[in-house]
Amino acid sequence: MRVIAGTLRGRTLKAPKGLATRPVLARVREALFSMLGDMSGARVLDLFAGTGAIGIEALSRGAGSAVFVDSAAEPCRTIRANLDALGVEGEVVRADVFRAVERLVRGGRTFDFVFADPPYEQGYAGKTLEAVCGGGLLAPRGVMAITLRKTEELSSCAGDRTLQVDRRYGDTRLVLYGTGKEVRPASR
Repeated sequence: MRVIAGTLRGRTLKAPKGLATRPVLARVREALFSMLGDMSGARVLDLFAGTGAIGIEALSRGAGSAVFVDSAAEPCRTIRANLDALGVEGEVVRADVFRAVERLVRGGRTFDFVFADPPYEQGYAGKTLEAVCGGGLLAPRGVMAITLRKTEELSSCAGDRTLQVDRRYGDTRLVLYGTGKEVRPASR
């Protein structure tokens, strides 16, 4: 797996061994960042981070900061190793995603872009959407993106965010929620 664009373009990312981590396909990452556009200065939160590919891609494209959250030790070690190998900074949090979201909200943290790649068909997609969009974690013009299996259902709105994009890539759906027709996070 490689970084697609930006200052780290072409650099290789490691992935945890085994089948527990399902990296986001390159074509899905490319489509996502084409929709988002300029990431300059954006504060990014990568939930169920796995390899950290989304947050690292955002940093490569100019994001100001990235927080990576995963509940398992191996993905967190892999994310830290990827960040170190690439020479970029990022905060890696090993915790249950929903507890981490609650702590971030209590700490007053907000993000311009939140990405979640939860395990498929376990009810996590809807729960994550509600926790992020309904919990005050997104900045006023912040965008939430989530991947899920094409057969899973999600609400057309969550908190003050509405469904802006719903695209299929094979068995995967990429869904974006924002405050209006614009799906780009506000530039800093």
